[in-house]
Amino acid sequence: MTVGLFIQLLINGLSIGSIYILMVLGLDIILRGTKILNFAHGQLYMLGAYALFFLFQQLHIDYVLSLVLAGLIISLIGAVSYLGVFHVIRSRFTVSTTFSYRLLLSAMASVGLMMILQQGTLLGFGTLERGVQSPFPQIIAIYDIRFSLQRVIVIALSVIICVGLFLLMYKTRLGKILRAVSYDPEAVTLQGINTFWIFVICFALGSGMAGLAGAIIAPLFSVTPTMGQNVIFLSLLVLLVGGIGSYKGTILGGLVIGLLLSFGFQFLGGAAELFVFLIVIAILSIRPGGILGEASE
Repeated sequence: MTVGLFIQLLINGLSIGSIYILMVLGLDIILRGTKILNFAHGQLYMLGAYALFFLFQQLHIDYVLSLVLAGLIISLIGAVSYLGVFHVIRSRFTVSTTFSYRLLLSAMASVGLMMILQQGTLLGFGTLERGVQSPFPQIIAIYDIRFSLQRVIVIALSVIICVGLFLLMYKTRLGKILRAVSYDPEAVTLQGINTFWIFVICFALGSGMAGLAGAIIAPLFSVTPTMGQNVIFLSLLVLLVGGIGSYKGTILGGLVIGLLLSFGFQFLGGAAELFVFLIVIAILSIRPGGILGEASE
């Protein structure tokens, strides 16, 4: 392997991994904050890509502004989804309802939401692949090393968003409330805080992260109604590898999966995903709670 190829695969892996990091951070916010395992997260990622396509490619709005608007639009869709689907289900729970039963019903509802968003996108945009013209088409060449500037932008934007999320969650009052709800919502209620709106914010914030991930990656890949199906599976692998509830673990897990996929596709072709799955099994057999997480009782 030449140095040029190694650098190219490294950057490809980091760009892919950074998207999974954004996806899993959003998924984790929803899971910990609302106790909902949202299988429709991949469709929100897909809608984020379509939002950027419509805003940037069709309406010719500035790229950065299109990203911001795409994230806000998907956040709004996420909030409406919670109010229209998950809140209705949660309102039927009683004190005696077990956590496993709550999680199962919420997961089943998210599968229904996934199908609605999937079919709605097919009706609205059709089955044709869409392409978003890259705002940064330049190729960086240093001696025999060549890589796409767009992929570097993807990594940079992901880092900025991760830093912003970290500051929100750990340096603001809202972030402290969101983290408190994830640990003990009853105690937060006793402090006079309306957890209903906190749940809405958790779902909107997590959905917005998925939308941003889809919007950021849209210039690199074709935009299709089925693009969210595979990404949710790999996102769950990242969540398990890094450890549920671990911010650092999510970042590490995303980078591990991204690099494994990048180098795996180069040397193993279509068997790369099977190789990644085997590696994940090996990691979880040693660390059941993930690399930086703790195993649940």
